Amino acid sequence: MRFFISARLKDNKPLYYMVILFLFISLVFWFSSWLYFYSKYGFSYETLYKYFFQDLESPERISLAQLSEDLHIQTFLNAFYLLTIFALFILTSLPSSVKAFILLLGFLSCASYLYSDLLILYLSPTFAYLKLFSFIVFQLINLFVILYTLLALLTSGEDKYTDVNLLKLVIFFFSLFLIGFFFTNLLAFYSKMGFSLGSIKEYYLGNPEKFLEPKTFEGMFKVFYPHLISMAVFSVAVGHFLIFAGSSLSVPLGIGLFLFSFLDNLSGFLIRFLHPEFVLLKLLSFVALQSIILYSALLMLMRSKPWA
Repeated sequence: MRFFISARLKDNKPLYYMVILFLFISLVFWFSSWLYFYSKYGFSYETLYKYFFQDLESPERISLAQLSEDLHIQTFLNAFYLLTIFALFILTSLPSSVKAFILLLGFLSCASYLYSDLLILYLSPTFAYLKLFSFIVFQLINLFVILYTLLALLTSGEDKYTDVNLLKLVIFFFSLFLIGFFFTNLLAFYSKMGFSLGSIKEYYLGNPEKFLEPKTFEGMFKVFYPHLISMAVFSVAVGHFLIFAGSSLSVPLGIGLFLFSFLDNLSGFLIRFLHPEFVLLKLLSFVALQSIILYSALLMLMRSKPWA
């Protein structure tokens, strides 16, 4: 992020070429997003309805566990994607008011696309139209941002420095996504295992009376492996912004992000293969991690207000 704030990209050739390649990969990602949406939801009300309720005749809702897991992943991915792409976009020479409007529209359409799932499931299936519309708007904004930024970097004779207020706006929106990430984490944890020590034990150790099988090493490792590096990247990014926000607690909070995210991932193995009483470590590390995430998000939100 510091490179995007202060460095003259064209004077730093390795960074310049990496950014150009990133934008080209983002274009591939944009095309893939349409394929992903189509394969998962389809592009009609009927296919969206079928995804969430299975059958038009006798609707059976998608499980909250699956929905919350999807929201958890998609919030994480889109938060970091928009953070990076918007940080590059604000280097272009468009008027600041235009860039601010595009940032706002991009954030609102992305948030609407993601969290309309909850509206569809718990308010009305009619919100499937909102999901489809906001997805299309979000992708059109994405395409404009990618192409315009790419064109500006390839043709512009000089680099532009970041407008501080626009940078604050980017961080402000990123902070809102962090709050969304916090709530989806709680939702995913609750829907999968609950918040009692007994229910967490059952999740890992199984319960014959409820026909619950104990977790296998293979199944747990498939979750542990991607979370190990993704949460490390997350901790670096959030810890960096805590410094940017001028927090006197940036060092202990940054260490806490790394430590509790690792313990949260590891404790499942300890419960399953070492001793059931490590369930307390699982619950405490999760609560500590989410507390730091929420505190960090609120602090960044207050310190990055573009109108302040």
